Amino acid sequence: MPWIGAVVAVAAVGAAIRRKGVFAGALDTALDATPGVGLVKNALEAIRGRDFIKDKISASQVPEQRI
Repeated sequence: MPWIGAVVAVAAVGAAIRRKGVFAGALDTALDATPGVGLVKNALEAIRGRDFIKDKISASQVPEQRI
């Protein structure tokens, strides 16, 4: 049944690329689609509470600078 993880990862590739950028999103999806590696990666991310591959910073996340 390891192909189920690959199907889910491929379905989520568009969202990952939008959040992380092309290279980081593709890498994140490739790791998730790899049997065993994706399971361990997702388990460790759940334990840590954050992603290994960070999202790119959007304009709404940049702190406002006051002069």
